[in-house]
Amino acid sequence: MCNLILALFIFMLGLSSLEVSAQPFHTLVTSLHKDPNTSLHTITLTLDPSEQYLIDLDAPFIWNRCDSSQPTVSCGEPKCLTARSYISPLCPETNNTNDQCSCYDTPVNPITGLCASSYLSLNELTVYWTAGRSLSTYRIQYGNLYISCAPSSLLQSLPAQAIGVASLSQSPLSLLYQFIIDDLTQKFSLCLSSSSDDQGVIFFGDGPYYLEPPANFDASSVLSYTPLIKNPSALGYFINVTGISINQKAISVPANTFALDVSGGVKLSTTVPYTTLRSDIYSVFMSEFKKALDGFPRGKKVSPLEYCFKTNVTRPTKVESIPRIDLVLGDEGYWTIHKSNLLKQVDADAACLAIVDGGKTAEHAVVIGTYQLENIMLQFDLVQSRLGFSSPLSSFGSSCGNFDFTVRP
Repeated sequence: MCNLILALFIFMLGLSSLEVSAQPFHTLVTSLHKDPNTSLHTITLTLDPSEQYLIDLDAPFIWNRCDSSQPTVSCGEPKCLTARSYISPLCPETNNTNDQCSCYDTPVNPITGLCASSYLSLNELTVYWTAGRSLSTYRIQYGNLYISCAPSSLLQSLPAQAIGVASLSQSPLSLLYQFIIDDLTQKFSLCLSSSSDDQGVIFFGDGPYYLEPPANFDASSVLSYTPLIKNPSALGYFINVTGISINQKAISVPANTFALDVSGGVKLSTTVPYTTLRSDIYSVFMSEFKKALDGFPRGKKVSPLEYCFKTNVTRPTKVESIPRIDLVLGDEGYWTIHKSNLLKQVDADAACLAIVDGGKTAEHAVVIGTYQLENIMLQFDLVQSRLGFSSPLSSFGSSCGNFDFTVRP
């Protein structure tokens, strides 16, 4: 009986700071930041803005740098079994050698690929409620989230302010699934800023998502949708792409080149800086792109971007001369990669194509990288299993940096 009372007390303590019943909102919000040195994007999950987490659409669980005083999860808990189902084969498995039976796991650095033997712990994260326009006066402090406790050595190559990795995958241990409460819909919307000077934004739950100015601009109202494809061997997000077109003409590649079950499919990534095409696709794409980009002299390569050209040439309409690139979708729609997401201006007189060769043995046919995802609104709707995506927000006079992070009643 005493154990039951103690368990109920701990449960109520974990909920005590959620402020669920008193607040009228159904959406959580927090800020995103583009690191100027790595171009990676981080998320704010505490009241200390100097502590950031790298966002990762593929990670199986959240991990952060912490010390040995962090409370551990018992190896008998169901969440431990989930965490241990994602043990990395790159790390030696650690056996329990004490009576406490801690839940050992293996957090992975998504940039370096390094992993560490660690353990699952309980930790606190804090975000704000919103009605879509600004931060409300209500915030939610999750007291007992399952977060892996990783050594500081695992932070190598992450942004300087990153203390860990925030999972946005379809894992039961991701942020979305652990944030879910009765008032929160199972979806999140990601808006990555293209500038390190402006904060991006992420919403958990339904819209509206106001990015003002312009006045009353709701980014959720300008989304197109395509189905998300379930990959049974991965936790990330895949879409059905059937081809790539340049100036509305399909490049010539074999059937099923982009199929998930044949070529690894097309996935989205927040840890890959530029879209990568497997070598066989890249070579055909570049051959056709060069033909379409007529009249621009070649420039020097700027690693890792291989195809650069001079833009200080005399042409009547330079911008209109850049080829239109579309991902052709299986539902007969298309995702246009607009010029702001296609070309990276490397200096005043030169630009580079922000698409790279992923290699002959790339795991996936295409990985859509962060440069192509910036300054558009992306909605990952796990209820209807679909991805919402907008045109560049600049075409509406807005940007991902236009959310009001002021606390307002």
